Order: sequence, then C-alpha cells, then structure tokens
Amino acid sequence: MDLLFVFTLGIVVGALVNRLGADLPARRPIQRPNCPYCDAPRPVIQWIALPTYVVGKGRCPNCDATIPIRYPLAELALGFLFTFLYMRYGATPQFTFYALYTTILVLITITDLERRLILNVVTFPAMVLALVGSFFVPGITWKSALLGGAIGYVTFYILALVGNLSVGPGALGGGDVTLAAFVGMITGFPLVVEALLLAILSGGIISLLLVLTKVRSMRDYIPYGPFLVLGGWVTLIWGVQIGIWFFAR
Repeated sequence: MDLLFVFTLGIVVGALVNRLGADLPARRPIQRPNCPYCDAPRPVIQWIALPTYVVGKGRCPNCDATIPIRYPLAELALGFLFTFLYMRYGATPQFTFYALYTTILVLITITDLERRLILNVVTFPAMVLALVGSFFVPGITWKSALLGGAIGYVTFYILALVGNLSVGPGALGGGDVTLAAFVGMITGFPLVVEALLLAILSGGIISLLLVLTKVRSMRDYIPYGPFLVLGGWVTLIWGVQIGIWFFAR
C-alpha cells in the first residue's frame, strides 16, 4: 500500500510538473489544464493524463486532438522514480528531498527540450532547497553543498564563455550555468566533479551519435540541460558506488 501511494503521488506530481512546464515558460500564472491546440479547458477527468490514455480517452473533447505523449510519460516517469526512491531510502528526509530534486530535474528537462529554456524561477528556489537539504541528507554538509554549487557554476560559466566564443552565441546558456550550480549543490563536493564529467561525457557521446546518424547537424541546437540532469541524478543516487568502482580498478 505504501508503494501504491508513492507511485500515485508521483503521477499526481507529474501532472503538476506538466502544468508548470507549460505555464512557466509562457510567464503566466498556473492555469487550469487546457488543450495545447485549441486552448479549451480539459474536463476534470483529464487533469491527470495517464489514466485517460490507459482507457483510450486521451483526446481533447473540443477539437479531438490527442493529448501530447509528454504528459502521460512525465507522470509515469515520476511515478516510477518516486517508487524507486522510496524503495531505496524509505520514509526518510532523504527520500523527501531526493523526490523534490527529481521533480525539479524532470521539470527542467521538459522546459529545455520543448522551449530551450532553463528558468531562473525554477533553479534559484531549487538551490535554496538544496542548501536546506544539506542539513537533512546524509553524506553532504552545507559547506560541501556550497562548494559543489560554486564548482558547478564556475565550470559551466567558463565552458559557456569558451563555447560562445568558438561556436557562437547559444552554445551554452545562462540556464545551463545555474543548472550546473544546482547539480553541484545536491551532489556536493567532491561528487560534483563526477556529476559534471558524466554530463560532459554523455553530452559528447550522444551529440556525436546524433550527428553521425544525421538526426542532427553540427549547426543544430542540442539542449545540454538533459545531460546535466542525467549526470546529476545518476551521481546523486550512485555517485559513491561509481567512485569506489572507478578508483578500485
């Protein structure tokens, strides 16, 4: 029953993330769920997209457009991620903060993939949350959180300067820099180094594969936020084990 509750909670939070992912980039107050095509309000039964998809009702009753697949996928992802975190950490403050961090990272992934935006209105409060979390999460202190945030910020600020000078404006944006700071704060020092390396490696490998397979060209924009999210989340959960494995080889 605990796992069912946590899974359901993740789905509900996923529905909220979907709403934030639509409203925050538009700089508007949080609105009632609506169709992204005709703007008609969704019926209450469709406020959470996943159940309506399961029963085959994932269409707008006004224009008959299909609800974008991102909506049920985000809900399902957070449902499984919340469940995984609960099974790993139980009903502890660590679970609570990790679930909040995961929610923020999923929201950032959505806005970066869809709008090429990583919003300060998300990352700045997230950094405050990470600082508070450093007092409750085992294995990290407020000093290591601040140092990790500083390393993440400075590293990606320099990378942004170099990238914009060598490739052109937009290679890395200010949102990537603040996201790197948030990732550094939740992983802390020294794990921030691992998180940034994983982000850089995964970004380089996947970008190269996209170019080689001609899915993207060298001039196409490839959002970097999802790679920082991946590196940060993997390090958050398995960073110590990865470090032990690496140095034991």
